[in-house]
Amino acid sequence: MRKSISGFTIVELLIVIVVIGILASIVIVAYTGIQTQASNIKTVAAVNSWAAAIQLYRVDKGSFPPSATQNNSCLGSTSTYTNVGYGVFCWGTSYWDVDAGFLALMAPYIGNNPPEPDITHIGGGATNRRGAFYNSTSHYIRAMFSGVSTCPSSSAGPIEATGVYYDGIWCQYSLN
Repeated sequence: MRKSISGFTIVELLIVIVVIGILASIVIVAYTGIQTQASNIKTVAAVNSWAAAIQLYRVDKGSFPPSATQNNSCLGSTSTYTNVGYGVFCWGTSYWDVDAGFLALMAPYIGNNPPEPDITHIGGGATNRRGAFYNSTSHYIRAMFSGVSTCPSSSAGPIEATGVYYDGIWCQYSLN
């Protein structure tokens, strides 16, 4: 009498492995998209909070807050833009950091834990683009977003300028 051998054939095992591989790739793609979306939402939330604080300062003092560092200040705390290969700057090279004087002026309006935009480096080369900054001369906030082709809407103000930068886009929100 012949004994029956039970088990899976090689073809059945290969089909299962292929299906698992396809499912894993779908999950990885979805996860990457969710991470990018979360980073952009974090930046929009920070921009909205900073814009509201700047407008409160404007109402209280009768003018926009100044920034001593070439009229720009990166948004966040002094430890937001850590040196991770791109320097401590948010937008380019020197003079593009968190202005401690601006941060001190904004403390009553923003609190002790300033909102921090996502600081994922976007682009290549020596020029750095990440996070967001405030321009005290023209009164706008400019922020970097990744994985999108249009600027997200923000309560910060109307979008007055945009630009593509490598795999991201910068959006300039008017505070006037």
